[in-house]
Formats: sequence, C-alpha cells, structure tokens
Amino acid sequence: MTASPPIWASQDAGTLPWLAVAGYLVGAALCLWRRGGADAGRERLFWLVAALLLLGLGLNKQLDLQTMLTDWGRRAAREGGWYAQRRALQLAFVAAAAVAVLLVGAGLAGLVRGLRLRVRVVLAGLALLGAFVLVRVASFHHIDVAMRTPVLGLKLYTVLELAGIAIVIAGAAWPRAARAAQRHGVR
Repeated sequence: MTASPPIWASQDAGTLPWLAVAGYLVGAALCLWRRGGADAGRERLFWLVAALLLLGLGLNKQLDLQTMLTDWGRRAAREGGWYAQRRALQLAFVAAAAVAVLLVGAGLAGLVRGLRLRVRVVLAGLALLGAFVLVRVASFHHIDVAMRTPVLGLKLYTVLELAGIAIVIAGAAWPRAARAAQRHGVR
C-alpha cells in the first residue's frame, strides 16, 4: 500500500500545473493591487471578488480538492449502498455547479456594467475560467475526450485554463504597465 501524497502536493504534477498555480496567484495579487487604487466602490468590489476567485482556483489547483471530493463521494456511495444510483447525484452536482458559475458570472457582469475596459477584460478572463471549471466538473466521457484534444501541443482544457489566466493578468496589469512605461518614456 502506497502512502498518499501530502495535501499540499497536487495530483496534477508537472510544469504546466505549477504555471497555472503561479498564474492564479499573480492574477490574485494584481487584482488586490488594483483594488488598492482610487477606483469607485463597484470597481473595488469587483477587484476583491476577482482576487478571491483566483485565489480559490489556485488553491484548488494545488490541493486538488475536486479529486478529494470525488474520492469522498465515491466512498460514501459504496458504503451507503447507492453507488449504482450515483449518476443522478453527479448530474445534480454538475447542475448546481453550472448554476453557481452562471450566478457569479451574471452578478459580476452586472457589477462591471459601465466600468472601464480593463475590468471587462478581466471579466472575460474569469468567464473563460468559469467555462473551464464547468467543463472539468462535467467531464462526461465525450466532453473529456474532446477537451484532451491537442491544441498547440497542449490539451484543450489546459489551453482554456491558461488563456483565462493570461487574459485576467493582462487586464489587471496592462493599464498600470502602460502608465509606468509612459512615465519612463517607453512606448
């Protein structure tokens, strides 16, 4: 019997998962940094929520919480004698996750209405990450097979996740980087 890895060690080993975790943390830090400015109340709230979402996704990526939840559910289904009926619970979980992602997305979309372009760019990145989360949660066989299709040498779901992170970082960092470059005479 092999020992389980420590809780802080991701089941998803390799460079790309670490890059994603680092990206989530950089994105969260940039959103908090952005929040520290003199932005309006709604925008400050958006940056805080975005930072918390990114921090949560980064922690989940590293701790592999979805695998622990899946293992727990599988064990509970077997011990409870309802393993054969688990599909209904899985479908309910996917539906609840979809509703949660859509509600958060709709709430954020309403919050950013009329705000600056950089906020809407970050929202677009978060929407892409929401799609990534839903695809990973659903991971029905046909979806899972399609999401493993190579794109630029990476699995499609990896491209989706890294693109979402990159868009968030670009939206949160670009305006400040552009202002800093202008101050230093760089175009």
